[in-house]
Amino acid sequence: MNKTYTNKSGSKVLEYLSNDTIVLDLPFIMTIGKRLTKGMPYMKLEQKVVGNDIAVIRLLNFQDYEGVVYLNVQDLQTGRCYNIDWNMDYEGKYWLWSLADLHTIHHSTNKN
Repeated sequence: MNKTYTNKSGSKVLEYLSNDTIVLDLPFIMTIGKRLTKGMPYMKLEQKVVGNDIAVIRLLNFQDYEGVVYLNVQDLQTGRCYNIDWNMDYEGKYWLWSLADLHTIHHSTNKN
């Protein structure tokens, strides 16, 4: 099992809970407890040059290497598999993609 990753500022960004589940503590991970689990579906919002792209994906695998986390995902509509990644030492405000689970989406849209 891989180890926890603490970024250059001393913040714990990545924690492996099991072979199937990680906690990815980034502001654009909008899941219960910032957890991502293999095999689970998520909504991915990707910022494009013009507009945004929304897709339902399944997390197939994850790994980290030299401060970068790689998420292998499958688009559930097209079946296409690809990787999304993030430099865990980056602390800017700009993000390229975001993941959310159904529970978080449901509860954020039902607030009065």
